[in-house]
Amino acid sequence: MEEVNNSLNQFLCDLNVFFTKLQNYHWNIQGESFFRIHEKMEEYYDCVAKEIDEIAEHILINGAQPLGTLKDYLENTKIKEAENKKVDRNTIYQAVLADYGTLYQDINKIKETADSAGDYATSALMDEYVLNYGKKLWMLNQSK
Repeated sequence: MEEVNNSLNQFLCDLNVFFTKLQNYHWNIQGESFFRIHEKMEEYYDCVAKEIDEIAEHILINGAQPLGTLKDYLENTKIKEAENKKVDRNTIYQAVLADYGTLYQDINKIKETADSAGDYATSALMDEYVLNYGKKLWMLNQSK
């Protein structure tokens, strides 16, 4: 079970850095697609905020401690922070697509680890994420 909770905490760190990155892009998008991208980034970070809470609570349900500091997140994330500068839609698209790919790998690892540990509650939770993230990746790939 420790390996499952460690994987969940890794995912939690990645989600928190991704959340901040999406907000950064929401604030700093410029160009002809401003309104569409500005709105989409808000949609994404609102969704990620709910996921952060759900994953942290699930870690607690599993009897472990969720990581909860910015230091923890930055030390453990695989997601690269966004810079504090204006950004265009192509830069955002490339980064968000890559980051959702990283998160998708996280959830598949968690699911496999949970299945091996007989933690079917975590495995079932990850089923929802696999479907949701798979759809997001498909939609992002359609806008190339």
